Amino acid sequence: MKTIGVDLHKASLTATVLDATGTILERKDIPTKCRKQIATYFASHGPDVQVAVESVGFYHWFWDTVKPAVRKLHLAAPAAVPACAGRRTKTARNDSLLLAELLRNDRLPMAYVPDDSIRALRELCRHRHRLARQLALARRHLRWIGLKNNLPGPDTFTSDRAQKWLLSQDAKLNAAHRFASRQFVDQITSLERQLADTESTLQESVAAHADLAPTLALFQSVPGIGFITAVTILCECGDITRFDTIDQLSAYAGLCPRVTQSGESAHHGHISKQGPPQLRWVLQQAAWVAIRCDPNARRIYARIAKRAGSKKAATALARKLLSYAWSVCRQGRPFVWPNAGIKPVTATGPVWSYDI
Repeated sequence: MKTIGVDLHKASLTATVLDATGTILERKDIPTKCRKQIATYFASHGPDVQVAVESVGFYHWFWDTVKPAVRKLHLAAPAAVPACAGRRTKTARNDSLLLAELLRNDRLPMAYVPDDSIRALRELCRHRHRLARQLALARRHLRWIGLKNNLPGPDTFTSDRAQKWLLSQDAKLNAAHRFASRQFVDQITSLERQLADTESTLQESVAAHADLAPTLALFQSVPGIGFITAVTILCECGDITRFDTIDQLSAYAGLCPRVTQSGESAHHGHISKQGPPQLRWVLQQAAWVAIRCDPNARRIYARIAKRAGSKKAATALARKLLSYAWSVCRQGRPFVWPNAGIKPVTATGPVWSYDI
């Protein structure tokens, strides 16, 4: 079997072909705008070929183009590949050769590739989060204009409240603030409409996949996790039970602290922030919702906040919510707090505890 390593860039890709003994057969640079040439090139090596490409933010078109033409296509984890390079000079040819050698020797660190349906749902979910952040930013800008003029306004600048506030306070603003406020009100109105349309489309897309309903229901049984958070966890993690331990899942989500160790001393720093940022963001929002609405979550938050502070306590609770979501999927039952007085059902297999 031939092995091909691909170093993918925006304008070009570099492919290095190895035979079964590891000998370099060919190296080729192809412009990425020539998709037909790329498909023909990989098909020319026959069906008995395996390909490795590093995960970059725009690998999807390459995956869809090459996957039908080869036997196996692997996605390499970009964070783990540099550790295998040693002192090798970083060039496109060396990177593609490294990927091919790692794949041929079964040492390639793999990245998760979701199914086509989950991938489409993930893009829609991420688009929803981008709109939500843009809306929050426009509302903050309008809030600051009001504060600069000692006009705080309503608690939340929704489109109708923002328009009423601007009409009532228009004469008290100077020309520059009046002009900016009108544009921010237009942005808030447009973004609210786009956000509502996106969430409606997201709900329709989820409803079209009936097999996702049980998992989403289990996720939403965890305090603080609603529909949007549940869909985000599902899209970003895929099958959450593929993680053997909660530590693996937390490391994937970037919620584990960085550890610097020398001898017997170890320093635990901030969280690693590796993995999808959208997942950490929605879990953080879910943690604050759980703190406000659930007394058990509030007690956990208060206990951790005494020694670590409010922000770290909220992050720790976000990690716990993710661990609870993992547990309910492992056990196949809705969430209950460990101290709820409900005895677990005896089973012949392993019993998964919520008290993580």
